[in-house]
Amino acid sequence: MTALASTGPTASPPPPPPASEGARSGIGPLSAEMLIVCLDPEDAMETLGSFLRTNNIVFDSAPESPNAIVGRITTVMQPLSPQPLALPSELEECSAALCTELQNMHRLKLVLTLGISAHIAVLGACGIPLSRLDFRPGEITYLPDGLLMADGCHFPTHPIPADILTQRRSALTELSPKIRAALRPTACRFCA
Repeated sequence: MTALASTGPTASPPPPPPASEGARSGIGPLSAEMLIVCLDPEDAMETLGSFLRTNNIVFDSAPESPNAIVGRITTVMQPLSPQPLALPSELEECSAALCTELQNMHRLKLVLTLGISAHIAVLGACGIPLSRLDFRPGEITYLPDGLLMADGCHFPTHPIPADILTQRRSALTELSPKIRAALRPTACRFCA
């Protein structure tokens, strides 16, 4: 994966430093083929339980099932300070940290962004201007380097109206077979 896409000649970025599994807070190995970028990995594990089970997404580097998708959940918030809105400089720091993580995930095929902040951080990490790719919940997009990016909605921990929560869960449910088909195209011929 090429972590930085460009629209013209630029200097090559320095090689990423070697990463250890605990380089950034997250759940799952750096050898994962799917990365979920969200605000809080622990909350995401609870919120996404049925989505993870439906898609057989596991966070173990040696899954028991050959059809299992090895995943990793990471936070977009590191190293943000606890403020209501992130400052542009903080989002740039997050993008740089995420860029290093992406460069160290050599088997990565798909990134699922949960929310606009995650979408912006992934675009920044890949060197893609925000104006080139709108946030499109429920859609999967090929990035210039071939990495797939699926946009999903953020599930906040504070109470939100039931109809909005239902819409967000429905959008993720509709995105589920697209993700599965993108990562396991031969297995999905028999899914229907």
